[in-house]
Amino acid sequence: MKNIIILIVIINAVIFSCKGPTPEPDSTPIKEPNGALVVKFTDSRLEGVSPDITLSNDDIFAISINIKKAPDGSKPVKMAVYITEAFAKRGILLLDNIKLKEIDEQTKSIELSLPPIGTTIHRIIYIDITDNKGKISRKAANIFSTASEQIISWTNINLGLQSSNLPSRFSSSTGDIYTTCDLDSNLNFVDITYATIGSSSIKPTFLSNPRRGALGLGVTASDKICTNVSVAGGTPTFYAPINVPIEFETVNNLFLQGLSIPNITQDLAIEAGKIYMFQNLRVTKNGKTVVRKGVIKINTISNYFPTTGGNIVSGLVNFDVKVQR
Repeated sequence: MKNIIILIVIINAVIFSCKGPTPEPDSTPIKEPNGALVVKFTDSRLEGVSPDITLSNDDIFAISINIKKAPDGSKPVKMAVYITEAFAKRGILLLDNIKLKEIDEQTKSIELSLPPIGTTIHRIIYIDITDNKGKISRKAANIFSTASEQIISWTNINLGLQSSNLPSRFSSSTGDIYTTCDLDSNLNFVDITYATIGSSSIKPTFLSNPRRGALGLGVTASDKICTNVSVAGGTPTFYAPINVPIEFETVNNLFLQGLSIPNITQDLAIEAGKIYMFQNLRVTKNGKTVVRKGVIKINTISNYFPTTGGNIVSGLVNFDVKVQR
């Protein structure tokens, strides 16, 4: 795989928070990557010529990478995350020894918080993945600072019901629909899931991941590669019908910030053509509590009734999402 070209960008200082004093940047030159793992951002918008991310002080940096084994069979072992002030310098180590699975392909998500802006300097974040032969593959992105808090938008998302071939779990912060093999290591990022529940009237429903087990839905999953993967737990998401006038296309952070979402309902029956609001709470790797508010516009719901009667367990929902960073 071609090594990613890291562009030099002049931006406002964005120093990632950590417990205790901010560590001094290391001016040691960055070791050139020498591995051949195939690494891509799962957000295709970052796979262009200039992978740029815009953040404010109050935003949370959330990102996912997809990692495939190298042509020589090497597989990933661990991951580290750095931010550098100067091109080709090691900078500050943000996260280290993030354990990866030694499998042919996986998706890994991370998120970090940001403290106040400083002076104008270079800011490049890079992610190093070490394989089982000790070689390093790298992904990098430029971080731009802004005074305005950002939101994330995703369109045309499809989730499947219990026996559908489509996965049923989605992360609004990274845009990922996780496969079975990736679920156990990324469950904290899952904030929207889909199923049919209820008796005697079965209804299409959005649920938080912890709520699935509480309602008797399966807490293990298998596919042709991974078996008996735990899909239980995760962080709570609360849903409610939208209760204020809304133009979905113009939703911004100020609008989302003003939403009042009760921490009550973790499963909500949904209908096509309607808009719902949600709120997710979790803690980042570097210890910051994150509360994200968002809205979901339901485009279509396509369910299939079994010919023998009984519950609806196959079908899909298509929706758009806007959520705070």
